[in-house]
Amino acid sequence: MLPFFRKIRYRLAEDNQFLKYSRYAIGEILLVVIGILIAIQLNAWKTDQEEKDKVLKYMDGLYSDLKQDHERMDSLFVFYSGTTSAIQLMLDAEDQELLFANDELGQMFNASLEYKKFANKKSTYLSIINDGFIQNVNDKNLVNQMIRYYESPFLTWSTEIYGNLLGSIDYDESDIYDSRDILLTLNKNNSIPEWQHRGEEYRTNYEELIRTKWAINIFSMCLKQSDFVFKNLDSYRGMNVELRKEIKKYLDENKYSLFFFPVLFGEICHVLRISVILSL
Repeated sequence: MLPFFRKIRYRLAEDNQFLKYSRYAIGEILLVVIGILIAIQLNAWKTDQEEKDKVLKYMDGLYSDLKQDHERMDSLFVFYSGTTSAIQLMLDAEDQELLFANDELGQMFNASLEYKKFANKKSTYLSIINDGFIQNVNDKNLVNQMIRYYESPFLTWSTEIYGNLLGSIDYDESDIYDSRDILLTLNKNNSIPEWQHRGEEYRTNYEELIRTKWAINIFSMCLKQSDFVFKNLDSYRGMNVELRKEIKKYLDENKYSLFFFPVLFGEICHVLRISVILSL
């Protein structure tokens, strides 16, 4: 095709048809300019698509992190539900004439002195922030949801406060509780190879202990803080579910555009480059 147009140009020049030749030359120059502009635009489109692809990879990572967070929150709910149920059973033991062996009461009491912390998985979120790709997320409402979720510290704080309260317990205030019972509880749940506590049974009289003011104060403190844990847990799980839903929607809406034109784009750029080189 290009040799054909060159023959026309040469014939027009030989016939001294300057006006026709000038029009043809200007048209050819315009075609070259348009081709260059299209190539530049397509290259910009490719760069933009590559950045979108990186954003989508981050979003996939965030979605996976959020699923893990939700599983850990489910585990946290089960743990604190078990703790509060055990405390309630011990408080109701006398009033409802519930009969428990000392070993059962010992397990429940010492289990109530344990806690679990929560910290969400933030590695992908911190990467998308530090790498600057959060600015490329074209859904600002989604960005705000991400920031609100990952910068919300209340569930982490409530579990840390629970642990701090348990750490503040003064075991010397009780004349009944034998702190060596904690080792027996550890022995029942331990995963340390070759380690074993030699005590065969709890030393404390737990039926008497759970009626003391010292134990009841511990129960009240734990129940009060558990209430904060559950409220924050419920709120944070709701935020997690909503954010995952929005990320899934974002992924579904943007993934299709990444794979629609890549082959066509490469072929167009290749043809345009050849055309521009040969025309010059």
